[in-house]
Amino acid sequence: MRKQRFLNVQNKKDKTIDLDITSLLDIITILLVFLLKSYNASDLKLDLLGKIELPDSKSRTLGNDSVILQVNRDKKVWINNVYVGDILTGDERVDFIYQKLDEIKKQKDKTADSMRVLASAMKDHNKQINIVMDKTLSYKTLRQIMHTSALAGYPEFKFIVQGNY
Repeated sequence: MRKQRFLNVQNKKDKTIDLDITSLLDIITILLVFLLKSYNASDLKLDLLGKIELPDSKSRTLGNDSVILQVNRDKKVWINNVYVGDILTGDERVDFIYQKLDEIKKQKDKTADSMRVLASAMKDHNKQINIVMDKTLSYKTLRQIMHTSALAGYPEFKFIVQGNY
């Protein structure tokens, strides 16, 4: 009797169980496709101020989270959602934009210096500015803003436009 129980236990161990995972793979594939379609690679968060109408674009290049300079059709300027002034003159350099960008640059450089590990990566990232302008503004205004931004230490520009795709 004991021998028979031992054989029964041994026979149970030898049996292999087939597990069908086809439906599980289908679910995983659907989840993967859903997650890839809803993924957004941009870390840019933007609140449009002052009734700005964005120009259209077919480009899919995304902006990064850096300084955001917004100008509406009345030439009112916001930097990082803080109103800084109106562009009134035709000078190449707009002083109030330069002062605010220089202040932000110094503050970011101070933060980067205190975090030595990521300092070089942050300093490269600190050179970029996202420009949001109303589509009715002239190229002269854009040129003033770009020139002033470059003088303040932001020579890399990203233009935020309305996606048309």
